[in-house]
Amino acid sequence: METQLPDIVIAGLYKNSLVLIEDTTAPVNRQQVTNKKEKQAPAASTPSKKWFFGDNNNHITIVINDASALYINDTWLATLGKLLSACKLNIGAVAIVNMHQNPASFSQIKEQLAPQKVFLFSVSAKDLQLPFVIPDYQVYNHAGCTFMAAQANTLSEATDDATKAEKRKLWDKLKIIFNI
Repeated sequence: METQLPDIVIAGLYKNSLVLIEDTTAPVNRQQVTNKKEKQAPAASTPSKKWFFGDNNNHITIVINDASALYINDTWLATLGKLLSACKLNIGAVAIVNMHQNPASFSQIKEQLAPQKVFLFSVSAKDLQLPFVIPDYQVYNHAGCTFMAAQANTLSEATDDATKAEKRKLWDKLKIIFNI
């Protein structure tokens, strides 16, 4: 089965890429190239790789634990996209942190992403080195952030009654958090 990612996802994956195309029709003077390289300032240290997915435009952090993907698997991303759309947001509004690939403490997330809302999917507050417990579907405020936890199966495509009930709980809390 072939998976096709939405344009916004592809753009997000490659937004920091640079393609340099040299003019191969012009003759190259090796001496000029060497002199230019010697005169250039030393390169700045390279930035560390991006450890989250999305643009974080609305300072909403989604923390997951997904062993199957670098950031988030396609199924969860599709469901999350639908949920965000229903909340009048998109993937660009959020930063998705996969704790399986990039473990981080809440202090690191707070410092680098400045979240106002944090959603935990199959991640505990303890995993983020927070001193409290957040029961699933409970809204908790701490350090200027609104937290909510849920199980990752709420992002699955499963349609059994138990999963539907979990998805309903998630949606009910999202409506409250985003005033929908």
